[in-house]
Amino acid sequence: MTSPCDVLHAPSSLFGGNIVYNYCSHGRFQISTVAKSASKAQAGEARGLLTPLRIVDVPVTQDQRLYNEVLDAILDRRLNPGVKLKEDELSDIFAVSRTVVRRALLRLSHDRIVDIQPNRGATVIRPDPDKAREILSVRRLIEGAVIAEATQAATAESLKVLERCVEDERDEVRRQHAGAGLRLSGDFHIRLAALSGNATLMGYLKELVPQTSLIISMYQTPHHTLCSHQEHFDIVEVMKRGDVKEARAIMDRHLQHIEDKLDLVDERIPGDLYAAFAHVKGAEKA
Repeated sequence: MTSPCDVLHAPSSLFGGNIVYNYCSHGRFQISTVAKSASKAQAGEARGLLTPLRIVDVPVTQDQRLYNEVLDAILDRRLNPGVKLKEDELSDIFAVSRTVVRRALLRLSHDRIVDIQPNRGATVIRPDPDKAREILSVRRLIEGAVIAEATQAATAESLKVLERCVEDERDEVRRQHAGAGLRLSGDFHIRLAALSGNATLMGYLKELVPQTSLIISMYQTPHHTLCSHQEHFDIVEVMKRGDVKEARAIMDRHLQHIEDKLDLVDERIPGDLYAAFAHVKGAEKA
C-alpha cells in the first residue's frame, strides 16, 4: 500500500540524475515509469505532458550516497562554494574507489552544483551575485506560468501529495536539518512543475532549482531561518480554491521573499573536506 507521496506526476529525475533522495518520506527512492493505460499514456505524450511515475524504494548505490553526502554538506554550509573536491580525499573519506567518486561528481556537475575542469578537478560552483539575481529573476517568470497551470490541473489527491511533502519540509526545518529542508523546498517547486504537465517548464526548473538551493546556502543571511514551508502551505491553500490569479501573485511574493533574505555581496571562504565529513570518518571508527 502506498502513501500519498508514493505516487505522483514527476520527472525522470529531480536532483541527482535518476534518483530522488530524502524527499517526502526521507527514504531512498528511484523513479520508474508507470502508465495507467496505453491510451492515457499516448494522449499525454501527444499533448507534451509528463508521464505518471511511481517512486520505488531501492538500495542506494555508493555514488548515490556520495552525491547525497556532498550535496548535504554544501546545503548545510559545511562545504562552501569554491572548495576543491579532491578525488583522493573523497575516496579516502568514504572508503570508495575513485571511479565511484567520479560518477558522483559528474552527477553534481550535471546539476550545476560542481564545476569540473580538465587537469584541474572539481570545485563547488561559486555563482556571483549577478548570476544569482539572474536565476531568481528567470524563476519568477517561469513559475508564474507553472503555478497557473498546476492550479488548473490540481486534484484533491495531488494537493494532498503537495501538502504531505510540505509537512516533511517543515519537520526537517524544525529538526534544524538545513540541507534536507532546502532539498524539500526545492522539491516542492519541481512537483508543482510536474503537476502542471508542462514538460518544457519542467526542464527549465530542473536546472534552476538546484542552482537556487546553492545560491540560498551561499548568500542567505545568518539571521534568516528557513521558513519557506509556511509560504508553501499558503500556496497549496490558494490552489485548493482554484484561484489562478492569486496563485500567481503568492508565488511571485514567495520568490521575492527568497531573494530579499539573501546578502548578494558577502561570499564565504571555502572549507575543508575532512572537516565537512568528520561525521563519516567518525562513524567508521565507532
